[in-house]
Amino acid sequence: MKKSLIIVFILIYSLLSFGQNFPKKEINQFFSQATRNRIMGKTSSSVSMDQIVDTTPSSGVFGVVKKLKELKTYGFQKKPVGGDTLYIGISPNDSLIINGTFFHNGPIFVLGNGVLRFKHANATILGDLYVWGDHAQVTADSSYLYFPQEYFYQRSLIIAGGAKVIYNNTTLDHSGLSNNIVVTDSATIDENNVINTGFTTCGMNKSATFHINGINQAGEFVIQDQSKLIFRDAKTILLWFHVPEAGSFNYSFPNGDTVQAFTLDSTSAGISGIHYSVQVDSSTDVMWALMPSTGSNVSISNSKIRSIGLWFLGHDSIPVNGLVDNSNYIDYTANLSDRYLHLSNSSVLTWSLYPMDTVNLYVTGCIVGEIGSEANCRVTTSDAFVDGSGGYWWATDHTLMIGENCMAVNAIRSSQSAFFIFAYSTLNQGEASALGNSIMMIVQSQLPGPPMLYDGSCIWYSWLGNPASAIIDTIVPISGSAWIDKTPTSQLMDFGWYRLYWQKSGDTVWYPIGSKIYSEKKNDLLVNWDTHGISPGLYYLKLVLSDNTPDSNKTEALNGINLLPTIFGVDELHSKYFNASIFPNPVNENSVVEFYLPSNEQVEITIIDIDGKVISYSGKQFPGGNNLYPLNNSQLPEGTYFCILKRGDNVETARFVKK
Repeated sequence: MKKSLIIVFILIYSLLSFGQNFPKKEINQFFSQATRNRIMGKTSSSVSMDQIVDTTPSSGVFGVVKKLKELKTYGFQKKPVGGDTLYIGISPNDSLIINGTFFHNGPIFVLGNGVLRFKHANATILGDLYVWGDHAQVTADSSYLYFPQEYFYQRSLIIAGGAKVIYNNTTLDHSGLSNNIVVTDSATIDENNVINTGFTTCGMNKSATFHINGINQAGEFVIQDQSKLIFRDAKTILLWFHVPEAGSFNYSFPNGDTVQAFTLDSTSAGISGIHYSVQVDSSTDVMWALMPSTGSNVSISNSKIRSIGLWFLGHDSIPVNGLVDNSNYIDYTANLSDRYLHLSNSSVLTWSLYPMDTVNLYVTGCIVGEIGSEANCRVTTSDAFVDGSGGYWWATDHTLMIGENCMAVNAIRSSQSAFFIFAYSTLNQGEASALGNSIMMIVQSQLPGPPMLYDGSCIWYSWLGNPASAIIDTIVPISGSAWIDKTPTSQLMDFGWYRLYWQKSGDTVWYPIGSKIYSEKKNDLLVNWDTHGISPGLYYLKLVLSDNTPDSNKTEALNGINLLPTIFGVDELHSKYFNASIFPNPVNENSVVEFYLPSNEQVEITIIDIDGKVISYSGKQFPGGNNLYPLNNSQLPEGTYFCILKRGDNVETARFVKK
């Protein structure tokens, strides 16, 4: 009992502690190099997109390895979502029996010899469930347990000490999203005739035991140390066999995904340095996966491998290249300096990378299913595709994660105190999100939707959406986004200012466009660039975004634009004519452009979008005086647009918004 109380106090202390150190030098170095690369034309990806895997993404192994490591020292870093905290077991022989409907807004701790029983219950729990103690116990019989989630992996079940969790004829609902289970020490979890509505990622170490007898969807299991897994009549099992440093795994897995009788333990042929045991009987949709650590020795033959998740431990700098999902290997030795990994007559659907400790990892020219970093790693990924077939792309703890010239599917995420820079890249589907006290920096990258903030996080967003070309001696509207958002509870930085610069290709000097601007812009006009007196050619525009801290931390976004000579168009000058305005604005089906002409004139009216694409063009004669021109915007999607009026040498631009 005393041990449990000490653990709780350490846990509470760790939940309240937080330190955020901005890696300013490394971030500045990245943006400086990225700018040089783009000016030198090094912007193309070396990944062949015809190698992309078209598979349904499984959930990843987010957080379970880190949680297991934290539990070894009895310290969590996970911050409760909020609400009330329920303790059962602070007093000896404490118990709570729940029948019928139950609702709790917050985490639940079952400690010491405390007992929590659900019997014919319909329970909703808005928090994690911790079962921790020599005799702590949670049971559910003929019950429905609902753990609502705003995002995948928000909720966790953590079992430690000698605790037990027993589910009989029970439904576990995590909003249909992926969730975590961590089992350590000599803890045990039994599931009998369970319905699982969200894919579960389970991490096991020490002498933990997980027994399943009847489940519709078991999930994935990371197996370490002396842990035991026993499955019967289970469906959808992804087994991650961890191979520790100096461990040897020379093996061939069974063919097919239906397993009648399978056992792997320390006595199995070809296995050494491994002490866990796995038994699978009468189960379907069984998948095999490996987690080889630094210093391991792995040889796989005649096998169909669902995933290989490479662990990178220690303090080395390690390059990784040439890994490609959905590959067949006749005789292949991975180009990895820190371990031996050989595949013969085998296939690998998904490669995943998991740097830990203080590793510096450099990933280039790969197609992988998941990248996830923890502790104090530095990960630089370029010219790569994270296809989501192994989960998603994430950074946690105090990691600095950089993705440049990359493509991703499913999701990108920063959490705890991590930094994630997603630059000159594309997220095809899924959500970009920041959790905990993390910072995500999105620079000149395409997303399927707005990035999402949770907890106490912060997101930077820089985007130059200028047209690809313009005419010299004109006023060129440069549009885009420059903002920094944080949650109401965040203690992190906020928006300070932004400024634009231009540079001709081949030059080294950046010239400012106007002064610093102290208001955020989201899909809006950033600045008007006066190009009078500038010669034709290729130019670069740079958007510098700064926060409001005394250090003025900054990001840079770069884009190119061709300035064409007037032979391709008419010399554009600000006009004393037009005095154009659009009303109503934001526009509706009745919106018009009102403008003035001193006499009967031919006027060209062009509508362009924020990227400079021509939406419509009209050239016609208008009488002198005030004129009204209908916009006909009913078919336009939501966004920001510009109406350009041209009369001879005179041009005027008016901005409007369609909502």
